[in-house]
Amino acid sequence: MSPPFKLETQSSEEPSLPREIYRVPLPKKRLRRKPKWQKKADYLTFEEGAALGTAYLTSLQSLRDAGKVEKGSVVLVIGASGGCGLAGMQLALALGASRVVGICSGKNFEFVKSQTGASSSSTAVELVDYTDEGAMKKICEENVGKFDCIYDTATGSGRGEDYASNSSIANLLKQPTGQFVQINGGPSTWAKKVLGFEDKNRSLVVTAKEGKRDLETIANLLEKEGFKPFLNVKKFDENSIIEGFQQLKERRTKGKIVFTIEE
Repeated sequence: MSPPFKLETQSSEEPSLPREIYRVPLPKKRLRRKPKWQKKADYLTFEEGAALGTAYLTSLQSLRDAGKVEKGSVVLVIGASGGCGLAGMQLALALGASRVVGICSGKNFEFVKSQTGASSSSTAVELVDYTDEGAMKKICEENVGKFDCIYDTATGSGRGEDYASNSSIANLLKQPTGQFVQINGGPSTWAKKVLGFEDKNRSLVVTAKEGKRDLETIANLLEKEGFKPFLNVKKFDENSIIEGFQQLKERRTKGKIVFTIEE
């Protein structure tokens, strides 16, 4: 998706960065028009506030608006340990979901639990290891028609996952009201989005540009539950940018990568 502003260069020289990551605003670039700002909540550090702008906005709009998640909803989050997935887990709980099931690698269970309060005996969080065929089969067989919303952050994310066309996953939706919400997909998915031919219970969410009020809502929801974004903080320099984007490409990061600019 395109950003809510355009960039223009102040120098004809391009930074000496790999081509695939020369899409980010670098020191020699400036904003053409002033973006819209939202005051940082006192509850969050500046780095934590910076992490809300994409993953948390996308997740709130996916769950609340497209997924119709509210108090008592039952939610499945696919890709629960990633940036949008973890944000989805936290926000689903904050919106009042009575049960939130996350699908991720078993090696990330403790991480997701630590970020969602799942160490509490009263938690509504359950986790499923997608590498465990038996566990995946069990969740699909025992939960047909039980989920109000499936939030898919994994399909189209780079390793060939395609939960969106998996009939066993689709069968988990409550009929006829359940909503399958994804944030990426193949050409046919995007074509349906652009042409307005999406199925009534399926949505491809593109983050709304005007998210000022939603950022305030997110901060309030997180504070209410005691949640915060999990950060991987790096300096804003050439080596760190290369390292950060390589981690994203290889899907080796948990939570959100945030770059800090030193004075």
